[in-house]
Amino acid sequence: MEMHSSDLVTVGMFASRHDAEVSRARLEAEGIAGWVRADDAGGYEPQLGLTNGVQLVVRAPFMALAMDVLEPIPPGRNHQSPPWVFLVAALLSTVLLLMVGMPLVLTLWRLLSG
Repeated sequence: MEMHSSDLVTVGMFASRHDAEVSRARLEAEGIAGWVRADDAGGYEPQLGLTNGVQLVVRAPFMALAMDVLEPIPPGRNHQSPPWVFLVAALLSTVLLLMVGMPLVLTLWRLLSG
């Protein structure tokens, strides 16, 4: 049986070929054939995947099954990070702001007071 590109549907878009290959392997483990399509010069120019993305495609009849395999989290489940993640991010942002801003403040203070 000959396969045409019109027989394929995209079930995932990824920023890297590696991420797409991991998901393709998950599909393969469930018996679903998948292919990675990327405009990255055959893997020699991976940065090209950042602009166009890397696609994971399957045959159209297997689309729903592939989506179930790739999306194991039931709908309605909350994907929020724990509260401590936001606290750590706020603390690190404050430290970074102080590290970058303090020399500027001291320079302005010296210029204006001198």
